[in-house]
Amino acid sequence: MPRHNYRILSTKPLPQELVHTAAQHGIAVAAQAFIDVQPVITPETRKRIMELASAGGVIVFTSPNAVKFVTGVWMHDEARLAARHRVYCIEGATRQAVEERMQNVVIEGTAANSLELARLIIKDGIADRVIFFSGNIRRADLPDLLQENGIVVEEVVVYNTVETPAALDEDYDGVLFFSPSSVRSFFTSNSLPESTVCFAIGSTTAAAIGALSRNRVITSPGPSVAMLVETAIFYFDNINCYE
Repeated sequence: MPRHNYRILSTKPLPQELVHTAAQHGIAVAAQAFIDVQPVITPETRKRIMELASAGGVIVFTSPNAVKFVTGVWMHDEARLAARHRVYCIEGATRQAVEERMQNVVIEGTAANSLELARLIIKDGIADRVIFFSGNIRRADLPDLLQENGIVVEEVVVYNTVETPAALDEDYDGVLFFSPSSVRSFFTSNSLPESTVCFAIGSTTAAAIGALSRNRVITSPGPSVAMLVETAIFYFDNINCYE
């Protein structure tokens, strides 16, 4: 039997199994998307993606959306990936997307955030050029640091992130945030009661919350949706320890 009766809001839809897991701990999860991700696959972009399918190289992903839209082009056009593709990516959902959609590539390394990923690429020293598939909104840490260290970055934008603010009509005990964009979109139309706890998927998202709110912010120890939900569950299971 659930020991609690808490309500949290997720700023994007969650897999049903995570909603069920939270419910087993007495936490009801509601979802409201605060951003929309739209593919940007122009004829020029499609041509370049197809060229890279056969050319090989070192590919960098910092978002599962980028993996989805790039591999969508390859699968739609029945392209075969060159065996010499090597991938660096963010841990969690991005790595999972690579593993599920790009089984015949080698994952050279992963990191918790883009800055750490750039440092790893530099440390490994296996590339003087990388292809970075990204969205229109991304931090400059990775490409800037790589280029400062003599690594050429070819950036290919494959999706746009559009903020979709919505005003809430009720309060929640906690809110799950998955990106700085979702934070900005959320606080465009909402403020939070002092008692509401914000849960951030990473330090960049946590910093965005801190810039717009004075609410308590708890950061997930890893960049995955499941880990963020587990962090919220742990908090509410042990809420007395945080008082």
